[in-house]
Amino acid sequence: MKNIKTAKSTFCIALMLCFIYLTACAQTTDVAGETIEGEPIRMETVSDNEPAVSVSDGDKGKSQTAEKPEMEEENDMAEGTEITQDLETAARREPVHGIYLSANVAGSTQMMEEYLTHLDESGINAVVIDVKNDEGRVTWETGTPIVEELGSTQRLIRDMPGLIKTLHEHGIYVIGRCVTFREMYLYDIKKEWLIKNTDGTAYRDKKGFSWIDPTNEEAWKYLEEICAACAEVGFDEIQFDYVRYGTGVKEEMIGLDGAGKQEAINAYASHMKEVFEKLQIPYSLDVFGIVINSEIDREIVGQNYASLAEQTDFLSPMVYPSHYYDGSYDIAHPDEKPYETITSAMADSNMVLGEVDEEKRAGVRPWLQAFTASYLAHYIKYGGEEIRAQIRATYEAGYDEWLLWNPACKYPWEELTTELLPDFDEVQEQMKLKQEQ
Repeated sequence: MKNIKTAKSTFCIALMLCFIYLTACAQTTDVAGETIEGEPIRMETVSDNEPAVSVSDGDKGKSQTAEKPEMEEENDMAEGTEITQDLETAARREPVHGIYLSANVAGSTQMMEEYLTHLDESGINAVVIDVKNDEGRVTWETGTPIVEELGSTQRLIRDMPGLIKTLHEHGIYVIGRCVTFREMYLYDIKKEWLIKNTDGTAYRDKKGFSWIDPTNEEAWKYLEEICAACAEVGFDEIQFDYVRYGTGVKEEMIGLDGAGKQEAINAYASHMKEVFEKLQIPYSLDVFGIVINSEIDREIVGQNYASLAEQTDFLSPMVYPSHYYDGSYDIAHPDEKPYETITSAMADSNMVLGEVDEEKRAGVRPWLQAFTASYLAHYIKYGGEEIRAQIRATYEAGYDEWLLWNPACKYPWEELTTELLPDFDEVQEQMKLKQEQ
């Protein structure tokens, strides 16, 4: 995907000129309106180890530990940039291999210069950037009505169009991460949108987060507005994180049992699928890895892996080994066995999605662990070797896309070069040879 911008732009321009010449058309065609632009919600990274349930609300922790972003000069996009991006993204075929970058990192000129150097020298071709972060703040000035009314903007990124333009110039596919139903900011602003306790007060989980009621269609409009703003400034894809119920939300609070929760989340995802078809960019959903094979956990959070696969372009299961309880997949301590854990999780994914119509089925792009879960009793340090083991397991299962999660946005760059990372075709060939023996 890198270094193809100029070639694609030249080709597209030449093609357009030829068409005009041959048809003697005197009017310019509006290409941007007819093409499709080229899907985390940040993943749950630290387990609550809640005894009452088998999945946790997770602790994305502080989205970023770095200093506040520098204030940078406004940079207008060059004339014609939007049309060029539409054409390029429509033709994108390279598998996404990405990392998470917080808005604080993405908004710092100095830090992004460093990250761009690393990206240029690595096998990474995509980034996932916060557009609505874990605190419920919109990370750049959208100027849109509902965002303005709520005052939810926190301008961590001064020039979002300029940032995206720069990333595209480096051949980077840009995904916007929108934290969906878990909320911090709206607790004092829009209580009517939030899940309530049985006494009528706004519910807060034990980490202090409130949760938007997934059935509240007024809140849907707010999220739709943010997504439309993302499409307008040039994001290639939007990824929804926390598209689920909090693990502490009980049936008596919302009047829905486990099946009802799944229906509600599926209905929202189905609605957003229609929204994104109009926006002409793909969208993806982050889901707990554990819901792939656990009906109990599907009922707790409302995420049904097979059903959601029909309502989105990509599913990103959070299959971090640290998120699995000791003994899962008959592995004593899953965090210590990254290859074996991902192999088992991806095998489950294949089995469950095998029941879904291939024409309706989303692509799978798992979130892999790039952080050390030192909070566990049994853990190992995660570096290049552990990351590559997870990628290899992903490739062996037939999935050629992946994302790396580290809440501090620190990655072992020297271990992520194209030469060191597994190659999908080579891995598949090795698998074929092994099966023939």
